[in-house]
Amino acid sequence: MKIKFLKEGLPVAPGGVAFTKRGALKIFNRIKKPVITKPNLGSRSRHTMIHINTPEDLIIGFKKAKKLSPLVVIEEELRGYLFRGTLIGEKLEGVVRRDQPEVIGDGIHTLRELMEEENKRPERAGPIFHKIIVDKETEIELKRENITMEDIPGKGRMVTFSQKTSRGCGGTTTEVSDIVHPDNVEMLETIARFLGDSLIGVDFIIEDIAKSWKEEQHCGIIECNSLPFIDLHCYPLFGKPNNVAGKLWDLVLPESKID
Repeated sequence: MKIKFLKEGLPVAPGGVAFTKRGALKIFNRIKKPVITKPNLGSRSRHTMIHINTPEDLIIGFKKAKKLSPLVVIEEELRGYLFRGTLIGEKLEGVVRRDQPEVIGDGIHTLRELMEEENKRPERAGPIFHKIIVDKETEIELKRENITMEDIPGKGRMVTFSQKTSRGCGGTTTEVSDIVHPDNVEMLETIARFLGDSLIGVDFIIEDIAKSWKEEQHCGIIECNSLPFIDLHCYPLFGKPNNVAGKLWDLVLPESKID
């Protein structure tokens, strides 16, 4: 699919798919670092590893992805935020930004105190959003960022607790449909027309959704989902709720639409 997207002039990350460690290392050695590894099948980011710069870490990521899929994707790590665009009837109906569990330092409180304060948000009591957790993966991520739970992050410093954006581990969503650049709308709708699917969720990475993807050097499409979570738009943690579910209902039962 990536090759077909390239032929259509759509942005994708350089890389490839490997069945063996040898094949994975071959791809790793010919593309820019850092890279990511993920299953060739969707796993809601549970078997994905990012920020890979060494062959040793590549093998760890390869084995992690292999738990779910016989084929492993190795590709250059794109730069920016993760966005989900939901298209219904080949029209873009909503875009949300999906963020990792994170806090912003104030130069006064420890990382633990900042996390505990963020976890007091009533929205994090479930069932949609959950509290930020500290587990083994958190310890690895904080080590990579060279910070501990008892350190005081500088004012304005963003600290992430996981590589994942899942709401289950404390990730958040922000509805941004109103600020999407027209070029980005056209790019996403081109994907929907090309795939010929009436319902599709497209995950893509870009620094600024309000700017054209044509101005970005390291943006791209990372995944297309035929069963997207439309509740991402209906219940964002930040921003105005977007009734994407209603748009899907109108497509399925147009006679029920109220003008």
